[in-house]
Amino acid sequence: DWGSWWFLYHTRPGLILRSIGEQPQAAFARGINVVQLRYVYTLLGGSLIGLAGAAFSLDYRAGWSHRHTAGYGWIALAIVIFGGWDPLRAALGAYLFGVLQSWAIVAQGSIVGVPTQVFSVAPFALMILVLGLTSNRGLERLLLRLPPTWGRRLQGILRVKAPAALGQVFEQD
Repeated sequence: DWGSWWFLYHTRPGLILRSIGEQPQAAFARGINVVQLRYVYTLLGGSLIGLAGAAFSLDYRAGWSHRHTAGYGWIALAIVIFGGWDPLRAALGAYLFGVLQSWAIVAQGSIVGVPTQVFSVAPFALMILVLGLTSNRGLERLLLRLPPTWGRRLQGILRVKAPAALGQVFEQD
């Protein structure tokens, strides 16, 4: 959402957080303790996820049962990838998934003759389809079929870019 976007793009700690994800060597050269901040932000993120899980199990879906979360963690990961690690795009993806889930509930009662399982699975299948379309290869194939001016505009809007140092080990010397 807007608050996390503002934090990441308009505050010094947000700039530092983005720098340790994109160019940890440059952040280290500026005197930033990259390893310590990675631990701090990982602990902060884990704490927020834990609070969200508690809120989910205590308020949204009271109680506990087998398959309680029903794969929502994977959907959250897919939404982050869909959003290209941008908070506003991730929020758009979350709203899109919420609309698809609501549509599935409404469609169960109005479309007769289709098994309810199809509607339950539809938002997940559509999210996988969207991920496939927004992946770099899928996007390039799709945009080749459009006029060049449209293709360039859409490519800039839909491009998904993970942090440059994602998955790379950084060792401070």
